[in-house]
Amino acid sequence: MASFPAARTVTGAIIGLAVLAVSAFPGEAASKAKPRKYIFDDLVTPSMMAPPSPPIRVPTDGARFFSINSVLAKLDGKPKVDEPIRLASVTSGDVLSDAPAELINTERTLQSTNEPFGLFTFRAPEGVLWRKWRAVKADIDADLRQVENCKANSADCSDAARRFLLIADEVRTRSGAARIETANRLINTAIRYMSDLAQHATIDVWSGPLASLGTGRGDCEDYAIAKYVVLREAGVPEQDLRVLLVRDRNVREDHAVLAIRNGEAWTVLDNRSSALAPDNELRHFKPLYALDNGGVNLFASPYLSQRQTVQAKTVSPASEAVGIEDATTVWGGAADSAATSIVGTAAGAATLPVLI
Repeated sequence: MASFPAARTVTGAIIGLAVLAVSAFPGEAASKAKPRKYIFDDLVTPSMMAPPSPPIRVPTDGARFFSINSVLAKLDGKPKVDEPIRLASVTSGDVLSDAPAELINTERTLQSTNEPFGLFTFRAPEGVLWRKWRAVKADIDADLRQVENCKANSADCSDAARRFLLIADEVRTRSGAARIETANRLINTAIRYMSDLAQHATIDVWSGPLASLGTGRGDCEDYAIAKYVVLREAGVPEQDLRVLLVRDRNVREDHAVLAIRNGEAWTVLDNRSSALAPDNELRHFKPLYALDNGGVNLFASPYLSQRQTVQAKTVSPASEAVGIEDATTVWGGAADSAATSIVGTAAGAATLPVLI
């Protein structure tokens, strides 16, 4: 019977020695643990293997500056990179940049963009406006060919072409503001306002200059188109002319006018007035589209100005940035993201607002 207590004593001693051995050499036991397996071995950095660091309290009373290289060095567990930090600038002065030269030149071009109302423009999506403008440009080309034939043979000259030449010749003899005023006055006098519904029994018909001068009738876009072509014929560069589609807040109607660049400023010619108006004085106009030799362009509010006014996060058409209460007007071909874009019928047709 005395052997059992002795055996229990020996067994307890052996277990105790084993526990002491494990606690005395923990490294050997840990070395036998299965190592952590990383699937993306090439993407593993020393910072991923290290235990999580306590959160760093960032001071709120000032800005902290760092470079990309210093951040990468910290992630890789390397010594801090000691290099000067170059700050970005929001000014257009001399700023060091490692961007390609073509990108820098493009940005400078955008900063110096000079469009009516001080806004940027971008190419409008394909839609009804593109089709209408292309059709009008085809009419303009045909009218100008007829005018050239009229110059060569005055006997074979229509009354409309003859009237067009007389107006263009009179405008050509003037310069500066007098040239612009003369074109505005003569076209406003040569064409009498008549709505498309009354003249054509349909809504929103765009006519070339000879058609408008031939009938002596037209509405706002017909005046603007005729002035556009007359000033072109009188020697004004095409890049200085824009047919503008705007929203007139005073009468809550859509309207078309012509804008001409005179030096660094834009002057607006309106069929409803013989007086010329600088674009920056037409606060009641909400610019929507600009049509020129390059096609149809949407007006866009500058990003910074838009953030200050409506806290928008993206650059959107000016029609969405100003006058939210009447921003439902769209000109047949709005951006896909616009909630008010016009959807054509099965035949591809869409309805445009009536121009006055």
